[in-house]
This record gives sequence, structure tokens and C-alpha cells, in this order.
Amino acid sequence: MRLRPRYPIQFLVSLLAAFLLWYGLSAQRGRDISVRSVRAQLTLVNIPADLVLVSGVPDSVSAQLRGPLSRTLDPRTPLEVLLDLSNAQPGTASYPIDAANMPLPAEVEVVSLEPTTISLQFERRQTLIVTVRPTIEGQPAPGFELGAVRATPVQVPVQGPESHLADLESVATEPLSVEGATGPVTRMVRPILPDPQLRLLSAVPIQVVAEVRPLPQPTPTPDESAPDSVP
Repeated sequence: MRLRPRYPIQFLVSLLAAFLLWYGLSAQRGRDISVRSVRAQLTLVNIPADLVLVSGVPDSVSAQLRGPLSRTLDPRTPLEVLLDLSNAQPGTASYPIDAANMPLPAEVEVVSLEPTTISLQFERRQTLIVTVRPTIEGQPAPGFELGAVRATPVQVPVQGPESHLADLESVATEPLSVEGATGPVTRMVRPILPDPQLRLLSAVPIQVVAEVRPLPQPTPTPDESAPDSVP
């Protein structure tokens, strides 16, 4: 028994309408397809906690995208490429930039990325306890001199790359002025780290006390020209 549509004319019309609709949508999708070069922000993720990045990193990478870009990409949302560094080790190595780590709508494909690898250098993160070295500027008032200078705390913990801590023995502070002082000068100051790769592990402010005291009076000497007293 052969199956035939009950209303063949209506069936053919419906079939033709469906074909024309499909063709129109396909043509529209074809017209939407474009290729565009864009800049995508490079974001480093999953860096091991015991490592510090000591080399430069490019802010962005160049990507060529293909797809219905004007319809699927929001110009207000910046594009981003994620570089997974969970397997990073101390030293210098090349790390691949994978197009699969660029979050995009399913209809958009990455045609190319530039660069495809970057060279990064990591060092072990270390902590060192160093001495606080107060910085004093200015001169006390005439007749006075600078005495002992004390800092509290005496030491602070500093963290950073292993090689950057190798020669670090102390950290200076913001200057404490004793200009024109006639007595002790006290001020809360911040330490000044000599390297942007270093950071303090303690946020405790440092108190510096500079003693200012009178100059010692000269000891009078006998006048040799004076006559000896007669007993």
C-alpha cells in the first residue's frame, strides 16, 4: 500500500516554503560569516604558590577569528586568552598559547594566534628577615647633636624571588627629619623596599625615635698666664 499525502498540492506548497525558509536562513548565515583580527588580553592562571614570575609578559596576543562575529561578539566584553601555568617550574621555559583556552561562542573559531608560545622565567619564592635601617635627614639646632636612633620593630619579614633576596641585608625607611630639633623626634614611617619584586609580609608601621641632645660643654682648662696663688 503506497502512502500518499491527502492534499498533495498543500504538501508541495509547504515543502517549497520550508525549502525557501531554509535557503534564506542559510544565505543569511553565510552573509554573517566574517574574519577579523583582534587583540585579546593574555591572563596567566594557576601559577604555583611557591613561584614568582620575574620576566616580562605581553599584555595581549593577536588572534584571527572566523564566524558570525558582529552577531555573537559583544564589543563591550574584552576578549581574553588564558595561559594555564599549573605545571610551571623554576627557570626559563617556553609555554604554548592554546586557542582552546580562549573563551568564545560555539559559532566562532580561532583561525590563528600570534604568538603561539611565550618565554617566561620563574624563581622560587623566599622569605627573609631583614634589619630596619632608619633614614635621618637634616641637622639639629645649633648647640645640639644627633644621638641614638631606634626603630621598632627592629626587623621585618620580606618576601620575593630567591635571587632578589640574596644580597638584601636591611631595608631603609622614609626619612625622619631632625632639622632644627632640640629634643627627641618620633615618627611612624614606612619601609622603602629597593625592588618592586619584593613585598613586606607585615603591615605593622615602624616607629623611629631619634635622640637629639645638647652638645657636651667643653671642659675649662687652667689659665697658664695666671700667677700662682700664695699660701
